[in-house]
Amino acid sequence: MEFENEKVSIEAAGHLFKKIGLHDPKTIAKALLNGKSHPLIKLESCELGDSGLIPISKAIEQKAVITSLDLSNNNITASGLKSLSEALTHNEHLMYLKLDNNPFGDVGLQYLCSSLRHKNCSLKSLYLSDCQITSKGIGYLVESLSGKISLETIHLNSNKIGNEGAILLSKLFIGKSKLKNMSLFFCGIGDSGASSVLNQLNLLKSQGLDQFSISTVNLKGNKISPAILDKMNLIFHEKKEYEKKIRLKKDAQLLISEEAENLLKQKLITVQEEADKKVQEQIKSIDQENKKTIQEKIKVINEESKKKFDEKIKYINEESKKKLTERIKSIQMREEDLNNKSNEFTEKLKEMEKNKHSKDDKESSSKTKEKEKDKDKEKPHKPKKPANDGEKIIIVIAGDKVKDKDQFIDHCMNAMEDCKIEAENDFEKIFSGCIQVDNRPVGFRFVNTSSDDRYSRLRALQYEQADAAVIAFTTNDRVSFEDIPFQWIPEIQFMGKIPIYITGMSSDKRSQPPKLTDINEKEGREASLKFGATNYFEPVSSDDIKSIASIIYKDIKKKKK
Repeated sequence: MEFENEKVSIEAAGHLFKKIGLHDPKTIAKALLNGKSHPLIKLESCELGDSGLIPISKAIEQKAVITSLDLSNNNITASGLKSLSEALTHNEHLMYLKLDNNPFGDVGLQYLCSSLRHKNCSLKSLYLSDCQITSKGIGYLVESLSGKISLETIHLNSNKIGNEGAILLSKLFIGKSKLKNMSLFFCGIGDSGASSVLNQLNLLKSQGLDQFSISTVNLKGNKISPAILDKMNLIFHEKKEYEKKIRLKKDAQLLISEEAENLLKQKLITVQEEADKKVQEQIKSIDQENKKTIQEKIKVINEESKKKFDEKIKYINEESKKKLTERIKSIQMREEDLNNKSNEFTEKLKEMEKNKHSKDDKESSSKTKEKEKDKDKEKPHKPKKPANDGEKIIIVIAGDKVKDKDQFIDHCMNAMEDCKIEAENDFEKIFSGCIQVDNRPVGFRFVNTSSDDRYSRLRALQYEQADAAVIAFTTNDRVSFEDIPFQWIPEIQFMGKIPIYITGMSSDKRSQPPKLTDINEKEGREASLKFGATNYFEPVSSDDIKSIASIIYKDIKKKKK
């Protein structure tokens, strides 16, 4: 799957997540119509069936404010999908719909395609993996997507569409379709189907990279020759580089506009200062000329004229004095304002200098403590634990399934010296202890979070206080793996900028031979890095946890430096 440009991850990152369990469908529908916005509703594996989907569909038809809806693995057939498809024509809020692992087949897809063409349908991403779709259903899909519709991402993994389906899908690359991302894992596609896709891409490339919207077609798990895949990947690479240049050009134009605006402001300030200076010079010159003229007239006028003239001079002096007084007050106010700003700047400099000295003192104290610890190591007694809780590395444990996190916790507790449980309740389990890193005891505190989204606000606080996060999943459960970028990565990155590590549990229990639902180590590592994770591990013992703890500790220390 291609997650780099998945808008569902970006959209979901701005909200708290909401997951509804095995409640009565009517109760769920009633909750959806409470007038509030529901950014993401997760109803996967809730055993809804066609009958349970009816009240949900009615809620959508009545314009329930839902942005993302996950109905995976609910045994929904074509009959149930018909009611949902009709509801989509009345709702402009739903943009992301996940229907993986439901047996509605080509007939159900035909109902859904009729809704995609409707003007009220606003779907941007559609997930239809393992839904018993064939090339016949692909024909319905291509016909509906050929018009001006909003769909940008579609996943058809594990559907036997074959070469015929791939040839039909290649027609979507031209015309008015806005499709950008397409995922076709394990779809039985061979060289002939892939060649059709490649030929269509070459044709579009010859017309210009800006003439088509598609930027990703994922064909992993299909028997396609590497040469065809390499040519296809080269075209997509050129497409992304072209789009990158366009974005850089726009950014450069924006930067130039901002610089021009700043230069104009500076120029206006300079002009204003010069104008003020000229006015001052003119006022001074006028005052001097008036004074000289008055003195000459006083000499030649008679006493009577002199009296009248003195009265006039008095009046003029009073007016001049008034204006001069006002001018002096204005100058004094400006001087006071400048003095205040100067004092504020001086105080800020003092505060910065004070913080710098405080930081230097802390670093000096830290170095002194480290030297004392080194001296203690040379003594023949047992290594001591970290001095206080402030030195402990805090790691939050997240993930869909309780058994995966429990297995990870067991390994951690076996790996730690003097392990103790600090807190254990419905929404968290906190335990701590020491792990030897380079023959030196390092304190670790692990915080196991609850997957229940009733405690999503508490998870937010745990992410903010943590140094790192570990997401656990089962290596033979693809659904739990694909849920990591859909829920956990955006949630952790939004709540706290901390390094994320993904751990595949039960790696020693993978199917032999491998099944489609298995995640091998290579795929897990490559996908984890694409998700934004710092590293990927598959621990099976407490010794593995010690190695993982050492890596995490060193990563955090590098980041703090």
